[in-house]
Amino acid sequence: MDINYYIFFSIAGFINMILLFIIFYSKTTYNLYENRVYKTMMYVTIFSIINELVMVFFVPLFESDIFIKEFISKLFLVLVELWIFLLTLYTAVVSNTADQKRENIRKKERILLLVLYIICALITISLPIEFAYNETKTSWLYTYGYSTKFVFIVSIIFIFISLIYIIKNKKNLKSRKYLPIYVYIILCTVVSPIQQIDPQALLITFAESIVMLLMFHTIENPDMKLINQLELAKDQAEKANHAKTDFLSSMSHEIRTPLNAIVGFSECIESADTLEEAKEDAKDIVMASKNLLEIVNGILDISKIEADKMEIVYTEYNFKEMLNNLTKLIQPRIGEKPIELRCNFAPDLPEVLYGDGGKVKQVVTNILTNAAKYTEEGYIDFNVSCINTGNTSKLVISVRDTGRGIKTEQINKLFTKFQRLDEDKNTTVEGTGLGLAITKRLVEMMGGKIVVQSEYGEGSIFTIYLNQEIRNSISKKEEIKEENIDLSGKRILVVDDNKLNLKVIAKIFKDYNINIECLDNGYDCIDNIKGKEYYDIIFMDIMMPRMGGVETLRHLKEIENFNIPVIALTADALQGKEQKYIEVGFNEYLAKPIDRNELKKVLSKYLSKKETPNVIEHIEKEIKVEENIELKETVEEKVMDRKDILTSNGIDVESSLELLGDMEMYDDTLKEFLNESETRLPNMEKYKNEKDCHNYAILAHAMKSDSKYLGFKKLAELSLNHELEGKNNNIEYIKEHYDELMNEANKIINIAKEYLKEM
Repeated sequence: MDINYYIFFSIAGFINMILLFIIFYSKTTYNLYENRVYKTMMYVTIFSIINELVMVFFVPLFESDIFIKEFISKLFLVLVELWIFLLTLYTAVVSNTADQKRENIRKKERILLLVLYIICALITISLPIEFAYNETKTSWLYTYGYSTKFVFIVSIIFIFISLIYIIKNKKNLKSRKYLPIYVYIILCTVVSPIQQIDPQALLITFAESIVMLLMFHTIENPDMKLINQLELAKDQAEKANHAKTDFLSSMSHEIRTPLNAIVGFSECIESADTLEEAKEDAKDIVMASKNLLEIVNGILDISKIEADKMEIVYTEYNFKEMLNNLTKLIQPRIGEKPIELRCNFAPDLPEVLYGDGGKVKQVVTNILTNAAKYTEEGYIDFNVSCINTGNTSKLVISVRDTGRGIKTEQINKLFTKFQRLDEDKNTTVEGTGLGLAITKRLVEMMGGKIVVQSEYGEGSIFTIYLNQEIRNSISKKEEIKEENIDLSGKRILVVDDNKLNLKVIAKIFKDYNINIECLDNGYDCIDNIKGKEYYDIIFMDIMMPRMGGVETLRHLKEIENFNIPVIALTADALQGKEQKYIEVGFNEYLAKPIDRNELKKVLSKYLSKKETPNVIEHIEKEIKVEENIELKETVEEKVMDRKDILTSNGIDVESSLELLGDMEMYDDTLKEFLNESETRLPNMEKYKNEKDCHNYAILAHAMKSDSKYLGFKKLAELSLNHELEGKNNNIEYIKEHYDELMNEANKIINIAKEYLKEM
């Protein structure tokens, strides 16, 4: 037998396929149509190589048996046709991803290709085949004839069909899945001339094994899936980064409106002709500042919205006052634009409603500011009407503008987060559309609905439908104000580590004839209760050294038969915190600085013992006031002179008096602040040097609380920052900004001492 040296290519292909089988079946495979086609091609390739090896090594043993020679030879040709048919089918599969999944290639195409292959295989079998022998006629070298030529033609036809599929999917010409087809075409271009020159060349199955190895790296296998997942994770990370940038940018949409009002009215104060005019503008500044605070608190809740943890906080609010404030707030947003703001509020709108007033204001502000933003001229109609049924008011809040309008196909995108419409026209407009996305979610959370009607180029109408409960809080408040609450004989325990807080609370409670006991830590409170001391109510500070208020309450609850109402006292006054403290076991929640009206409600609720006003005592008091009116005016003049020392140095005495009541109380509280500072400041420096952030934060918290009571706005702000960073163990921030805090504290101490000298 003559040795065909090309057989080594077949052997190499056989080894390649064995290794490929081992690798392929050692990994998890996905049951996709393209994978099934690939698996079939692997079997066809290995059978073709085995058939080729049989022709070389075993058929010569049956040289005289023509049937065996023809069967083996034609089987090889049919397997070659089958492989090229499967390659064409694979090309069709990966080319149809644009309209359907790979495993769901169109059935008609698959059947058509299969029929074509069967016809070709039958023709190949039926056509004659010739054998070329060696010179001695003892062994055949290769086959030729019509059968082999037909297989060559069929191969070209199937390659042509593959190219048609590739061209039809020209958008993905560079797809890595087409790489095996390109390589096969190149190999065929090389192999065909070689076989024409030397018909004994056994290279076709070797070429098939090379293509199979290459194709393994393009099919959907776990390795490629992992790479795709990594790419997807990368894309998601980039999108998240862009989302963060968009989110920060969108804050200008929410914050600039009240800031514009603050800046605008501040400029008006500078040019005001009278004090009364300046005071009116100052009131608007206060209103806009409060609105800004609400927005900032709302921004902090965005993560809660996304996590479906946003809470609706029900309170009574003055709806008519809110609407009037909103009209003032939106005017600076309109600015110099030739826009008429037309407001129409139904006369039967309830004065006071019960619901989440902050969120109602937020959603109305959002649609008003959007109308002002996207309207260049014309008008904005702000209409509010209602249908009152029993104690329910069905509100209809409508904002109509003559702005740009919205295309019909884009209305559905309007409430999508970070979606901005017509960005090419909005390059000078701040925001990213986050406001409307939040608006829709908030309206739906409150049980309402928002509807948009728009005509592109003409304007838009945003309508909010919302039900709110009608309340009559004004009369209730007046009734409480007129009551004299006598709490004589009642025992109250106040637990607070801040001595100034204790003194302020003691002074406030003195008006109610209460027996008050003060403790500065949770351990003493627990000991008193265990020692059978009885109190009618306990007011508990939350943030205290060694044992906080929440932990103290937990230990109190463990004491047998403990049933004393415990009220949380804390400066942690963000929206939603009240519910948090009630959930952990407190009966009520009071924010510091303590609002006297809120305190009165709590005392009335838990220590209700009312006394009818004594008319004679009231008349005697009026007479006494009239007799001493001249003395009072003289005293007030002196007090005003002394107050100038504080107000001229930026101290907000008026807001402090709303909390403390009168200047006598203010003076006593200020003295206590100075006494506390003598030990507080050295201890803060000590804790800073020892890197004891926990105790440092407690003292900063106490300084913040004192400063709020006394109107030290800047010192309160600096103390708050140090408190928060102390809680986060950020010693670097504390060290870096410590001098700034101490300079402000010492400045306030010097002003206070100068003020007290004038007494």
